[in-house]
Amino acid sequence: MRKITIDCAVCGERVALEHGKEAMFETGSNAYHLMDLCPSCLDTQLKAAETVNDTSGYRQKAAAMIKLPGAAVPSVRN
Repeated sequence: MRKITIDCAVCGERVALEHGKEAMFETGSNAYHLMDLCPSCLDTQLKAAETVNDTSGYRQKAAAMIKLPGAAVPSVRN
């Protein structure tokens, strides 16, 4: 059986789709940046967040809407 995977946008770890999470980072008024995160990177971002809300995901049923200090977006791996 084949599994669908995602690559974490922060650390690059490949995880099964059901273990990853869509995160929408609020970058301004009605502006968002969508990223797929592994559980570890999601936990790190949730701890740094000013606010966190649940919302409908783009591909997944639910996503985390995260506002970081200064409307920042996490650094993306190269």
